[in-house]
Amino acid sequence: MDFAERAAKNEEAFRTINSRIDEGAQQHGVDAPLPFHCECDDPTCVGKIEIRPADYERIVAHRYRFLLIPGHDDSAVERVVERRADYIVAEKIGEARDRIERDHPQQQHKS
Repeated sequence: MDFAERAAKNEEAFRTINSRIDEGAQQHGVDAPLPFHCECDDPTCVGKIEIRPADYERIVAHRYRFLLIPGHDDSAVERVVERRADYIVAEKIGEARDRIERDHPQQQHKS
């Protein structure tokens, strides 16, 4: 398994966890900040980012964007498109973006 594949699997696992947190927040009408997992490509990262569910939804409405702790981005596979005090938003590029398209050709994280 190469780096891009390992990174994609790790990011997908955290995206799934975060989607469940977001779904629970929607189901229960929670608007307060919640601890979402960093969606970086480091399999040992257990960092959390406190943001409102609406902010998370805004980020993942863009298929190739991921929520990261500042400094957890990897310029080989993504570019930072937004910087906040507590988090950054990175958009996949190159092979990482192609892998998302190939592995999940029509899947959108949000409508």
